[in-house]
Parts: sequence; structure tokens; C-alpha cells
Amino acid sequence: MEVLEEKLLKELSEDAMVVVCRFSFPHWPHTCSKGAGLDQVWANVVTTVHKPYPSVSQ
Repeated sequence: MEVLEEKLLKELSEDAMVVVCRFSFPHWPHTCSKGAGLDQVWANVVTTVHKPYPSVSQ
């Protein structure tokens, strides 16, 4: 999951919104969420991720 978070932060513009379902990004604060369990979705705005994301080495 960390690799996907890092990739999105590098490639998306600052005003982008990422909507995910069934999982949330553990290091990103979500703007809002709806539903529960397998039917839950989260919305994340890239500008709410304030700190630089550490590089993940493989």
C-alpha cells in the first residue's frame, strides 16, 4: 500500500482527489467516508497530505 501512496503523491496534482473502496490509505487522512465494511469508501484530497512521503526502497 505504501508504494501506491508514494506513486500517487508523485504523479497527481495538488488539487486531485482519490476515492478508494474496501481499503483506506493508512498514511493519508481522509476527507470523508461513507458506508461500512466491504461497502465503505474513502475520499482523500492530495492537499491534505501535509508531510512529504518517505521513499520506499525495494
